[in-house]
This record gives sequence, C-alpha cells and structure tokens, in this order.
Amino acid sequence: MDQRITVGGSEDEDVGRDRPFNPHRFAASENSKGIVREAIGLLSTYEDRFGLRRNKRRPRDQETFEQTVEAILSDLIHGQLVGGSGIFVTRSNRVLGAKSRYRPAVYSKAFPAILDLLSKPEMAYVEQDIAADVQGASRSTVIRPGQRLLDRIAEHEVDLDDLDTHQTGETIILKRLKDRADFWDDGERLDYPDDGATDGYRTQMAEINQWLHEADLKFDWIGIAWPHTPIALRDRRLRRVFTQGRFDRGGRLFGGFWQQLRKDERQTGLRISGEKAVELDYGQAGARILYGMAGHKPTSDDLYHLWGYVQQRDGIKRVMSAMIFAEKPLERFPQDTRKLFRRGDKIAEVVAAIEQKHELIRDRFHRGLGHDVQFIESQIMVEVLRIMKARGITALPIHDAVMVPASAAATAREVMLSVFRRMTGVEGIVTQSGGEAL
Repeated sequence: MDQRITVGGSEDEDVGRDRPFNPHRFAASENSKGIVREAIGLLSTYEDRFGLRRNKRRPRDQETFEQTVEAILSDLIHGQLVGGSGIFVTRSNRVLGAKSRYRPAVYSKAFPAILDLLSKPEMAYVEQDIAADVQGASRSTVIRPGQRLLDRIAEHEVDLDDLDTHQTGETIILKRLKDRADFWDDGERLDYPDDGATDGYRTQMAEINQWLHEADLKFDWIGIAWPHTPIALRDRRLRRVFTQGRFDRGGRLFGGFWQQLRKDERQTGLRISGEKAVELDYGQAGARILYGMAGHKPTSDDLYHLWGYVQQRDGIKRVMSAMIFAEKPLERFPQDTRKLFRRGDKIAEVVAAIEQKHELIRDRFHRGLGHDVQFIESQIMVEVLRIMKARGITALPIHDAVMVPASAAATAREVMLSVFRRMTGVEGIVTQSGGEAL
C-alpha cells in the first residue's frame, strides 16, 4: 500500500532510536557463546563471594537465569553492531509477573536483579539508565553495553552472524488504538483469546516462516556504497501486526532482514535461489482498494494525476493517503508534505481537487478507513506468498511489495494481479524496481 503510518521500517525497531528489548535473541556461535559462558561464570563467582544467595538455584531457575543472561547480552551485542542505539526494558513487577501470550520465559520477577548484577562495576556488562519510580507507572529502563561487553565484542570479533533469534514467541500481534495526542505512542500490545481466525493466521505464519527459514538467500555487498545497513541473513522470521484492537485492521507483515535494507541495497545485493532479486510493487494500492471497498472501478490509470498539480504528484499521493486514514477533514498539510507543494497551494484546495477527481469515493475519505484498507492489503500479501510458496518460488514481502528471483518476475506479476483482482474487485497495478509497469 502507498501510505506508511509508522515511524521507521518496522513495527518496533526504528533505526537511530532506542528500541524494545528482543528477549528471543541468543548466541549462535562459539565466539558469542564464549562471551555468555564467561559472564555466567563471573556472575556466579560474584554471588558466592558476596553471599548474595543462601541456597543454590533449582535447576529450572538456573536454566532461566542463564537464558536471561544470554538474551540480555545477545541483544546488547546486536544493538551495538547495528548502530549503538539503547534498548529499553521494563522493571515493572506488574508487567514481569503478568500472564500474557507475549511474555517470554526470560521475563520473570528476577529480571531486574539479573540486570543489576550485570551492571555491577565489577561486572561492567551492562549500563542502565533507570527511570524514576513513579507510582502507578511502569519503570522503563534503557540499557547499553558496558565496557567489559564492548571489550569482549572486539576481542572475539563478533558480528551479526554470531547471533540468532529463537523461532518462538507470538507471531500474531494485536495492538490497541493509539493515543492521537501522543506522537510517540505506538499502541500497546493487547492480550486476546484465540479463535478460529487467530489460529488460522498463526498457522499461515508458521508455514510462511518455515518456508523462508529454508530459502536460499545470500547477499553480496560488492558495488554498494557505504554506509551499509547491518543485517543478519538468519533474521527471516515474520510476525503479523493487527491494529486498533481488532483483527480486521492492519495485519501487515514485519520482520526479515530484507525489510531493514535500503531499496538500493536490496536491488543490488540480494540473491534469491542464486539469482539477482527484483522488487515488484503494487502501485496505487491504497486508493484502488478504497475503490473496491466502495464497489466502484477506478476512474483513471493514474489516481494521483491531477490537473493543476501535475508536478505535485508525490504530494497528492501523500495527502490522499492521509485523507484515507484521517477521521475528519484535513486542516493542514500532513507532516513533511508541505515542501512537496508550491508556496501558494492551500490544503483545502488540494483536498477539494482530490475529492473532485475521486467523486465516486468522496464519502470514503476522512472516515478513518486506513487500517481497514491496510487489512485488505495484508490479506492480499499473505495470499500472494502462499501461492508463490505452492509454486516453489521464494518471495520476500515488504508490506505492499515482494522481492523474487529475476526469472520469476513475470509469474509473480501474474499472481499479484490475479490476487488483487479477486480480493478487491478492481484491477491492480504492478511495477518493477525502477518503477516501470510490467
């Protein structure tokens, strides 16, 4: 789909910003495992020396302790390798003790104590920036690698291929409605009871993830300008994120190393099944899906072409996307779009021009239908992936696009157009990499 409503490239990891702790990360090589083993040994020695434990941990508790240390160190190493952003974790007993489908094994009430141990000056594995203890609020803490961990990363020459992520954890995510007054609110994850729909979505994701886990994917950095986006080829697991507290809203697929790459990096360096990869995008997807929802056929081939705004097509595209998501008429240009228009252009005039061109769906604007549109888009993408899997062709999803081997471009186009037509009732448009229509 054409609009992007999240900040950054994934639902919970934004480049350059502190990101949530990934509790499923683990050490996948002798280099990284050696760092974890040393840390566990030093922590045990420290506890014995200062009498921090009266009794030896039960086997199950010791296993959880070691898994927690490994997850914390592995995610800190990963964060350092991909740019050095901080990682925020919770110290809230309410959160750590709550039963939830999203709660990983390493999130126990002992989690803060393990963080504190790793942060001791004698340990120096972790640096903590602990938020003030405010009654009624979760304590959010930002952690970064301590000097000892930084030294070990350098000594062991650890890179991203020394880490991996467990193929566990919930793949069907439900987020609550965002607080519109809070720009940074990304919508808290909600627990939910399973039913036939969620079981079906989860089964689909399991099949897709197993397929991608076994795919022949390689990457060649030759010819790609610096700086390079740090990636790990093992990072292939996708999750489906539903929004507004409903399973018929949102539903986009997030995850996979290819989604983190810049477009030029993907198109130049990615190899699928030994072939150069090409990117196929749905053009004007959001607007065309909206026409399908209204039961009408699009009135032109280019839904963003407006007389009087021919040079402002990119701006028209962005404003129209905002009109699909908005719940009331726009009173100002959406963020970062004013520069796409002429000095004398006014938002009311732009909105009126869009409504005039799209008279058949005028009543669908400013009704907050963006997440409904996004759900249909996500259903289309899941179906495309399932058909490509059945045909033995690897396809990597990027929201409203797929990366496929160059030799499979024609087949992928046929599948994408067929599924779009079947699920929306209108014709779709598919473009390849540089923007040429196929």
